[in-house]
Amino acid sequence: MARKPRLCVSDVIHYITAEVIDSRVLFRDLTDKDKFIDLLNKYLADTGFDLLGIVFYPQHYEMALRLNDRPMKDLFQRFHSAYARYYNKKHSFEGYLFQGRPKSIPVEDGLYAQLLIAYLHTGPTRAGLCKTIEELDNYKDCTHSAVMGNSYFPNLKIDQILELYSGDGNVDPKIIYSNAIKQMMEKCDSFQDFIEMIKASKEDKQSMYKSGYWIIGSPKFIKNALKQDKDKRIRLANYVRTNWDHDKLAEFVFARMPVSLDNIKRRGRDNTLSSARKLYCYFAVTILEMTTRSTAERLNVTSTAVCRLAQQGESIAKSKGIELTIE
Repeated sequence: MARKPRLCVSDVIHYITAEVIDSRVLFRDLTDKDKFIDLLNKYLADTGFDLLGIVFYPQHYEMALRLNDRPMKDLFQRFHSAYARYYNKKHSFEGYLFQGRPKSIPVEDGLYAQLLIAYLHTGPTRAGLCKTIEELDNYKDCTHSAVMGNSYFPNLKIDQILELYSGDGNVDPKIIYSNAIKQMMEKCDSFQDFIEMIKASKEDKQSMYKSGYWIIGSPKFIKNALKQDKDKRIRLANYVRTNWDHDKLAEFVFARMPVSLDNIKRRGRDNTLSSARKLYCYFAVTILEMTTRSTAERLNVTSTAVCRLAQQGESIAKSKGIELTIE
């Protein structure tokens, strides 16, 4: 069966899993775990994605991540490559570490997101790594312990997690969250339909004609998510068809900002040059989905700088009303 196209929906939580290859393990010691977390946080900061939970297992990890307008690959291509280089050098391996790209599925806010976070954070109990709620509350390989205040995980958006459980405002969201965790542990059979959808997506056994295996949410949410993904794919195809490359993008930006390619490569605090760089990076990596590496080489900056500039360029494009055209 052909690999399912990955849906990348803006401002939506995505459930993500990634596995290592062969018989390798994700972490061989605590130093590996620290390095993994450091790299994850570095690239989360670059992309602006919001981490809503992560659980580590011997040969894979599972994550809840809220995306913005950036493509998902901007995080995982660089993050996975950087960790693989570190891992291979330290442990004398070669080649890939992860089994292809991560698997992901968009999940609607509200009840579905509550179920997702509870499912994610109770994973260690289903795997036999924790037997009681007390053990789970203190289990450091799952960000549930950070939500409960028993550990710390940098960049974890605890406020956003608890906001999902805010209810009517009369009950502390942390209490509602804790009850959801206990129910998922003690009455797992009650959530079997949701769990089966998650498992089907993880195992890539879903039918292309069953949208519930691609996206989890209400019919309206599923319809809107599929439309957003379709529109994005059509837009990108049209950009390719009309030959939007670095040369054409440079001509487009420089026609609207009085700079040249030689000038834009120069370091400095000139506001016009700075705005032109930000605008270029935004259109290149966010709209046209060009690689950060090729964009960095074009502007003589680092890939990390490209990601930072792209985030800042969006507001410039909107304030000046600049949009790429399809001819």
